[in-house]
Amino acid sequence: MTQDLIDALQELAEVLQRQETLGAALATIAEAATTSVPRCDAATVALSIEGRPITAAMTARFALELDLVQYDTHDGPCLTSLRTMSSLRLDVAEEDQAFPHFTREARLRGVRGVLSVPATWGDDVVATLNLYSRTGPFDETAVSVAAVLSAQVAIAVSRSPEFVAARSVVEQGQRDLEDQAQVQVATGLLMVNEACTAEQAEGLLRSAAAQDEETVVEIAQRIIDQHHRSR
Repeated sequence: MTQDLIDALQELAEVLQRQETLGAALATIAEAATTSVPRCDAATVALSIEGRPITAAMTARFALELDLVQYDTHDGPCLTSLRTMSSLRLDVAEEDQAFPHFTREARLRGVRGVLSVPATWGDDVVATLNLYSRTGPFDETAVSVAAVLSAQVAIAVSRSPEFVAARSVVEQGQRDLEDQAQVQVATGLLMVNEACTAEQAEGLLRSAAAQDEETVVEIAQRIIDQHHRSR
């Protein structure tokens, strides 16, 4: 790693400290990738919200389009890097490709190399840094520099109240779905055991919750647990 590159990365770290929003910080890192990573012509940063990728920064429209191709098909280097927590290099010119649809779309946009690097924080992947080259495939030097930049992505994300808030919304939504599923299961069990309608079963759940000063979800979980113990 040359002294010029080290100086550029140090300057980037200082700039990130002054950024007030996550979007601005990620945009700065993406732009830095196009100037510091050899052969990088465009970059995106895809946030991972409960495993679901969302492009939060880009330097060129064709890079965003290739991110969206992967989201639509649920396949591609970015998503694979996200799932495996490992870097992935793709030489688009190679015939035997693991991502034929993505590769075809990349060729149509003049892309010859792709590099996706995960940004990890603790045991979680919080984002991927996705680099696109129109001049050739990426080499090991590119991977090393991109890894340094992805670490900056992880720091920016981990400090961001916007990301924490977004993750909290998704997690709460997931919990709500799980709670709803539990209530539905308990309602079904009551319908069978008490020979009642769904409306009557829901009434029994609400009455039990009020009587025991618990939530409907807690009563539903108790009914499910009792059913499992009785089997």
